[in-house]
Amino acid sequence: MKAFIEEWKLLISGKLVFVILLVPIVVSASLGFVFKNNQLNDASVAVVDLDHSHYSRQLINKLNASQYIDVRYVQENETDPNLLLYNEKFFAVIYLPAGLEENRVKGVQSNIGFYVDNTVGLATGNLRSAVTEIIATENVMLAGGGLKGMGMSDSQVTGLTSNMLLQQRLLYNPTNITLMTSVMGFMNTIMISLIGAAALTIVPRLREEGRLKDELQHSYGLILRVIPYAVVGCVSFFLSIGLLKQIGGLRFEANVWQMSIPFLLYTITLGLFAMVLGWSAANPGKASPRLMLLILPSFMLSGAQLPVAMLPPSLQYVSNILPLTWHFKFLRGMGFKGGSLKYFIPEVGGFLILLSALLLLVFILIALEKRKLAKSEDAAVVVEPVLH
Repeated sequence: MKAFIEEWKLLISGKLVFVILLVPIVVSASLGFVFKNNQLNDASVAVVDLDHSHYSRQLINKLNASQYIDVRYVQENETDPNLLLYNEKFFAVIYLPAGLEENRVKGVQSNIGFYVDNTVGLATGNLRSAVTEIIATENVMLAGGGLKGMGMSDSQVTGLTSNMLLQQRLLYNPTNITLMTSVMGFMNTIMISLIGAAALTIVPRLREEGRLKDELQHSYGLILRVIPYAVVGCVSFFLSIGLLKQIGGLRFEANVWQMSIPFLLYTITLGLFAMVLGWSAANPGKASPRLMLLILPSFMLSGAQLPVAMLPPSLQYVSNILPLTWHFKFLRGMGFKGGSLKYFIPEVGGFLILLSALLLLVFILIALEKRKLAKSEDAAVVVEPVLH
């Protein structure tokens, strides 16, 4: 009983009791808000309409009317569906073949292509069901006499129950292997921990060693301290992905030299982000706990496990300030889908904007730190004569 009383007094005398009570509440509320959308409504879809007919436009309108489908783009000429899926603007591409309306009248089967981006399978389940249901409904309407108004007899309509055949292809990850989702998310969490922990303590370490003042005289030198961690992190990424490809059969189609550009942008941006987070800490020990401010948002908001499109709109904007969000855009678009870097110029621009913003923030912190040191030196000069 004495031991119980001793530990109870120790618990209520400090802040631990508040931590135990409040942290689970805050975490559960945060996770509840992040994951409140357990399904994706209005998944963005592109339609390639090669028929250019009244019926094809009617079918597009029916697709768009579904609560699970948002037809955001219609193209009227032949194109490679991969080009529309690389940048994750669309979750699927629907191909309406030439002669669709004519074949429907004649009772000739038309094959409708349905290309689905399955790199994040959680985003496409309702979409696939909705498209399948709409095509099935169209076929049922046809069998029920939808063509009688066109002058066709009952005998002509009979047998047209399967006029449109939906040919569905799950691209990039047809078997839903976890290497592209859970394993890759876990690997990136480890990478954030390693690079982030190193970069987070750069400024506090220099401050503790009394070298920060000299380092501030060469601002670019302070920023260059991030580069070694970024280069080693980039090499580690390639080695890890290579092993996953050889041992686990991970799909990775990107050109190594092209992929090194977004990988380096990611590791440099990650290092600068961590440096900013740890800047004000008095020593490395006090900076280390701040790593969770980088790991938790990155894991929940970057699209590692949950598609960004399923997040609340406010958090979708917040996710754009996380380096891991941009990293996954390149990893899926170039690595898993095999897109060339030339198709990702907007994403490179977004990465560079984030990098520029972090550099600006670092220079602002450097200026503030210089000002703070100058004030402390002036105060010391004033105090010294008074003491004498």
